[in-house]
Amino acid sequence: MLAFVKAIIKIISLRFFYFGSFLTALISIFKDAKWGLLLLVFYLPQPNIFYKFHGLFWGKDIIDILFFSVLFGIFIRYKGLKLNNNAVLIIFFIIIYYLELWNSSLRFSLPVPITTANDLLRDWKNFAIMAFLYVLVINVARDEDRQKTLTLLITFVILIIAIRCFREFTPGTSFRWDKRLNGPFEAVGLGSNHLGAFIVDYGAVVFGLYLFDKDRVRKWLYLATVLFCLHPLFFSYSRGAYIAAFGVIVLFGLLKKRSLILVALVVTLAWQTLLPASVVDRISMTENEHGQIEHSASTRMELWEFAINLFKKYPLFGVGYGGYSLSVGGYQLSSGEEVQQGFDSHNFWVKILCEQGALGFSLFLLILFKAFHSGIKLFKMGNSNFQRGLGFGFTGCVLSMAITNVFGDRWSYLSLGSYFWIIWGIVDSSLASATKEIAIKNAVQEPVKK
Repeated sequence: MLAFVKAIIKIISLRFFYFGSFLTALISIFKDAKWGLLLLVFYLPQPNIFYKFHGLFWGKDIIDILFFSVLFGIFIRYKGLKLNNNAVLIIFFIIIYYLELWNSSLRFSLPVPITTANDLLRDWKNFAIMAFLYVLVINVARDEDRQKTLTLLITFVILIIAIRCFREFTPGTSFRWDKRLNGPFEAVGLGSNHLGAFIVDYGAVVFGLYLFDKDRVRKWLYLATVLFCLHPLFFSYSRGAYIAAFGVIVLFGLLKKRSLILVALVVTLAWQTLLPASVVDRISMTENEHGQIEHSASTRMELWEFAINLFKKYPLFGVGYGGYSLSVGGYQLSSGEEVQQGFDSHNFWVKILCEQGALGFSLFLLILFKAFHSGIKLFKMGNSNFQRGLGFGFTGCVLSMAITNVFGDRWSYLSLGSYFWIIWGIVDSSLASATKEIAIKNAVQEPVKK
């Protein structure tokens, strides 16, 4: 009986969210675009929810429908889009990605990228939507109340994901490949390493907010989120995520909280004692007892070498968007294994280097630099503890993204990378608000001085 009741509740909940999504899209177009943006923030890192719509009419297009409803709502309310320098850079970045899609399509005799017959066009479309979320945010989140609402919803979603992981996964006493926590990203074919990257990338933002924000309710929410995030961070068994988390702690220690340097030092010296046994087991697998690099690590290094050689062959524009996976098929590893076409480079840095050449790689570096600069600037110029904490936390997010992408593609997937662009948009909106307040304050004080 209980199972039947649960099944009925699930069906009702699914229909509620499904029909509610279309209603929210209409409200976003004709009343206020913020509602569609809030629902996108809720859905995007939870494909385990919105993928259940795929069997329903237009269900697989829910994210696209909400995205365009927000875009149209902005045009109707504000008579156009507000663009800043970073928005122009991001749009240019999206265009370069599309030109690189033509590069790979022509090079590998794929259908022209103006039709769904080209599978890579769908991937580019998802990336374009993801990056353009920045533009939507800076147009919707024009005041601090909206910026706080978006940030709190992001925190709440991360907490939901962490709690669900905590409830559904029990670690063993030792590491096993079939006992790894995958979280909500399993619905889109992403694994535990992606979950670990998500947790440390955006958990860094929440941790930064916790260190600065003085509001008691928000502070408890941030603390609960950070503590629950430790479970999926540890038991994703992602060594890249561990390194990124260590890097964030060191960065935060250098920028503000010196006691975190001591935490990093203690972890460095006593990690085998402090960390769970299965996590210690996983970290120790990097090398075997003879000091040789274990198989998965050595395979990655060979795949990186292939990508570097591919870049040397096509240094300026690369082999095109998606070109690495189309090129690697048939490549033979030192172990004698033959790599299948479609295999990933397991390092986004070398992937973008070989696929988009020096031009695309330079733009990627510029994007990360500009994002980090936004965080630092808000951290220093923010007029409230919330603003300073948001900027501070985002610097950790950018550093974490730079590190986690060394160990795989944590950049291109809609569910995994959307929060980077959304949070950057909130940061730059907050920065614009802070700059405006400072200008008004200076303008008021100037006559007094005279």
